[in-house]
Amino acid sequence: MWTELVDLHSHSRHSDGLWTPCEMATRAFESGVRIWSLTDHDTNTGWKEAQEECNRLGMKFIPGVEITCEVELQSETHNPTSWHLLAYFPDGASMEFSNWLAELKEARLPRMKNMLNALKEHGHEIPLADVEKHTAGALGRPHLARAMVEHGIVDSVQEAFEEWIGDSGPAFRERPLPSISHAVETVHEAGGITSLAHPKYYGISSEILVPALLRLGVDCIEAIHNSHPDSYRFELLNQGMPVTVGGDSHGTEKRPSPGKMVVPIRNLHPCFRP
Repeated sequence: MWTELVDLHSHSRHSDGLWTPCEMATRAFESGVRIWSLTDHDTNTGWKEAQEECNRLGMKFIPGVEITCEVELQSETHNPTSWHLLAYFPDGASMEFSNWLAELKEARLPRMKNMLNALKEHGHEIPLADVEKHTAGALGRPHLARAMVEHGIVDSVQEAFEEWIGDSGPAFRERPLPSISHAVETVHEAGGITSLAHPKYYGISSEILVPALLRLGVDCIEAIHNSHPDSYRFELLNQGMPVTVGGDSHGTEKRPSPGKMVVPIRNLHPCFRP
């Protein structure tokens, strides 16, 4: 049996989404979602608002977060600068985990200042406040890209990444990241469940990737992701690892709302089944 009631990957203005947690919860509900998670990057500051709106709507909310980690396995075909680990807390997260997460969020500020300095060296000065106004939580490159559009440096967010702040761009700067194993351990200590986000992005064959995730203690894999073709989804479904499902909506025109993601119930981790 398949279901469209679950979407476990969404973003709000607390990271790089366009809308508030309340708006994203409403959009999820209107799309038929009944089990939903807000998974902003490296922050849980949107959980309270999301929980309150889900309570009002009668939708089950699972607190989540997308943790930016070090690259775990090198790929011959892809060149990501980080891997992303989804963490879920059906029973709520501990204060220790929230404090650990706050440290990750705070590490984004020095990196943003370094990127702004790099742009300044190329003749483009943007005040930090002009970037910060685009987020209610964790600072990220999409916020800088929007500020660059406003300042007339580029014509689009895509151009900002392609010309300046993409992984190989002249204004790109790295920041300290936890390893996958450390993040998994921290989440498990706080009673959470982990899932590797959008696995196709990393360019590692499933025959190598899944055994590696099992060795690292990762609980699930996001086999059903908006960017994955059906062939890849079925490939991962047949690996035997519990899966999660996520539309990865940021509220943009490309995918404005969570939902409309089909997943076989038997493959879902038991904590996420309707």
